[in-house]
Amino acid sequence: MSEIKKDTDLNKTVKKKRKLSKPAIFLIVGIIIIVVPCLIFGGILLSSAMNTGTPIFGDRYEGDLDPAITSEDMSKIKGEIEALEGVESVDVVLPSGQLRVNINTDDSLSKDEIKELINSAYEIVKTDLPLETYFTSSDTKKMYDLAINAYNFINAEDDGMIYYELTKNAMSENEIIQLVSEPLNPELVEEIEAAQNPETAEDTANEEASE
Repeated sequence: MSEIKKDTDLNKTVKKKRKLSKPAIFLIVGIIIIVVPCLIFGGILLSSAMNTGTPIFGDRYEGDLDPAITSEDMSKIKGEIEALEGVESVDVVLPSGQLRVNINTDDSLSKDEIKELINSAYEIVKTDLPLETYFTSSDTKKMYDLAINAYNFINAEDDGMIYYELTKNAMSENEIIQLVSEPLNPELVEEIEAAQNPETAEDTANEEASE
């Protein structure tokens, strides 16, 4: 009988020893709180590393750009602009919500001729893709921006380069055309160049004075 009682007391003692204290419980819970987010974050990093180089598909313009400009629209515009006199080549692309038309013209064209050509290209785009439908945003829908570039050649160091750019932002009513190959403020450019090259500016001033 006494042996049974001793076994019972021993079991109670073991059970008491196995019962966790409050600090131990708090410690375990704290470890879990720390470890679980780390495991999740680690899984995200591992997944990202495994998918490196894999394109992520999605639509950042969901609900916008409707109707969409199709490859057939772009091909038609390209062909019609290529048929204009003075055009050597045309590139029509659609990067991230902007229709971009790049026109390489004959090197012999003048400023007025290239400006007239870029306006002709703009008329083609407007005819095939009406501005109010494709290039005008509303309060609830974002539509395309438009950029048309026309140039004889690309060489900023050559004084003969002529480069016009026509832009139509979807949030603006009117287009803007600019001769980007020439500075808007030539006097300011001269002042900056003189500040950077004082000896050259002094020689120029002396030559003008002697004349």
